[in-house]
Amino acid sequence: MNFPLANNWTEDSFKELFQQQHMTVVLEDQSSIQADFYFLIDKTFDMKQAMAIGFILSENIFLPYLSIRDNLFVGTSIKEKDKKKRLNDLFTYVSLPASVLNKSEDQLNTFEQIKLQLIQLLLLEKDIIIIDDIFQKLTISQRQELLPLLQKIAKEKQKAILVLTNDIQIAESPYMDKIIKTA
Repeated sequence: MNFPLANNWTEDSFKELFQQQHMTVVLEDQSSIQADFYFLIDKTFDMKQAMAIGFILSENIFLPYLSIRDNLFVGTSIKEKDKKKRLNDLFTYVSLPASVLNKSEDQLNTFEQIKLQLIQLLLLEKDIIIIDDIFQKLTISQRQELLPLLQKIAKEKQKAILVLTNDIQIAESPYMDKIIKTA
């Protein structure tokens, strides 16, 4: 499999790619996005540093036998007494109504799934968030809401966010701190 990001790969380029408080976009053709997504997964496991890395995908990743609320806390060590406040704070932070918790996973739209994945990664305190090409499944207004939210998370929560996309409008948006073109 061809990995366009691998062509100029060094440890320094990897560290530069994941600077905290930055949103970096990798602009590439559609056929390269999935390959580079898997390449980045492999590279994160090879890293000697202990960076907490999370991924946002366009499909539902929740366990079907758990409630949405329980899915959000999978892998966390948050005490039961603190869960309600943390969830309320994060639902407000990402502008998602708490009523989403009453839905089943198959009732969630793509935008709700993405925001729930963001909440989950914030609960897990991930340092780096790698985002698959999710924008093609969103409306223009959802994109206009998501991009500033991602920038806000990068700056306020001190996260490195890497977006893989073939959409030039996303790549050239004012919310991106750096563009890497592989195509």
